[in-house]
Amino acid sequence: MYAIGETFYYEIFDEEYELHVVGDIILGGKEYIIAEDFEGEKRAFLFDENEEDVILIEDDEALEIIEHWEEEYFGSGADIGDWDEDGYYDREDSFAVDVDDDDEESYISENFVEEEDSYDEYEEDVDSFITGLMEK
Repeated sequence: MYAIGETFYYEIFDEEYELHVVGDIILGGKEYIIAEDFEGEKRAFLFDENEEDVILIEDDEALEIIEHWEEEYFGSGADIGDWDEDGYYDREDSFAVDVDDDDEESYISENFVEEEDSYDEYEEDVDSFITGLMEK
């Protein structure tokens, strides 16, 4: 079976298409590949394990397979999740906020905390250490 990200060529109506595998799904015990051409058109293919070949699925059956795949892999699109070692955990993306130019400075000061530099004390310690070594 082709892996996601692989490219293969397939002749459709006497024209050869370069297709990129964007997904796969198993329905009713059969393996299907979802591939996309350069124009973004998705097509469904049945993977024949015995012949190690792909067979184009057309019309309503292809649309149904692609819809099942989109539901399974994209879901509703409203939930955002990240992978953690133990599984998925929910998070919210709140960075994309519409801010007017006038309010940009106040938005930054309210939402981002800048850490104060504490290098002055560190530099003084290093300077006194080096001076102490030089005097010996």
